[in-house]
Amino acid sequence: MSRSIWLLLFLLPSAFSQALEITQVRAQQQAFDPARGESARIHFVIDAPASVALTIYDGRDRLVNAIKTSKKGKDVQLSPGEHTLRWDGTDLKGRPVPAEAYRYVLNAVGDGGRVTHDLSDLSGGELLAVSDVRWDKATGLIRYHLDQPARVSIRLGLKEGGPLLRTLVDWVPRSGGAQAEPWDGWDGSQALNIAAHPKLNLAVTAYALSANTLLVGGRAERVAFADLSEQGARVKTQVRKGGKRMYHHADQPLESRSDFATTLTLGVPAEQDAEGRWVVSGTVPIRLDVAPKDRARLLARRFEPVFYVDGTFAFENEVGFLPMTWQWDTRNVNPGEHYVTVNIRGYEGNFGTATLKLWVKGQ
Repeated sequence: MSRSIWLLLFLLPSAFSQALEITQVRAQQQAFDPARGESARIHFVIDAPASVALTIYDGRDRLVNAIKTSKKGKDVQLSPGEHTLRWDGTDLKGRPVPAEAYRYVLNAVGDGGRVTHDLSDLSGGELLAVSDVRWDKATGLIRYHLDQPARVSIRLGLKEGGPLLRTLVDWVPRSGGAQAEPWDGWDGSQALNIAAHPKLNLAVTAYALSANTLLVGGRAERVAFADLSEQGARVKTQVRKGGKRMYHHADQPLESRSDFATTLTLGVPAEQDAEGRWVVSGTVPIRLDVAPKDRARLLARRFEPVFYVDGTFAFENEVGFLPMTWQWDTRNVNPGEHYVTVNIRGYEGNFGTATLKLWVKGQ
């Protein structure tokens, strides 16, 4: 046998080996609760023998868990056809993960090559139309409808140029369908009840989650992360052209997407009356600051502080710095009860709000 014929016969199996593909990928159910004994089951089809790994990532793209087709620590190839891999809602150390949204990725390796099924960068991130938004005062619920799973923000304030008064839901994941968020009717500082205010404004914003999302646990109350290493983080398969868009929250890293925890305090000693109102007169220094956890993030971005008195614009500083003090001249208002509110307006769409309830004495 000639050397050329021998070489052809040697290469023939690999030359005609079938290119590996993963198809018909689906989650049996997108939402599951491990506390009820539920788990995620990911179904898929491979068209050639391969070992397959199901990897789970959190909202920061950090590796949560990896489930492999293995036996006694060695990778095992699956036969062509339909298969299922299961995730029980724990991390690599066996710890339950927080109630949150996670993404799954399938990686297959066989004689036909290596293939990855990852929809993280190919789906999700678009701004959704939120429908049927209403305040159901009788039940204490803000109701709305999502056409698909999304991360949601709900901010409450006053219409016609009034201030933002509370961030009720701060980019937490929600499933598709009818939603109901409990609200006690108060602003974020528990200074003013706006449940029956004629200018109440409900601003509900939602960005779609990717098609490979799994919602784990009960209803999430806040964005939460497990204690995970940065090692093994997911590598993006696509990067959007044009860079980050202003006010497009889905472009911001999830860990820095939230609004700012804001505080207002008096810069002079004052007493509170029986109803908890600060009793003031004359020119009153009002000091603005944010929580230590938010300070570096806010100062790294451009922002404007805007002050309101009784829901009406009073003062704006176009150059934000912290801490800052606004000198409020109470001689411009009538004696009695008043509310001073500050809004921090970040240029990337993050906000902060705080309100002080005061009693202005007669001059």
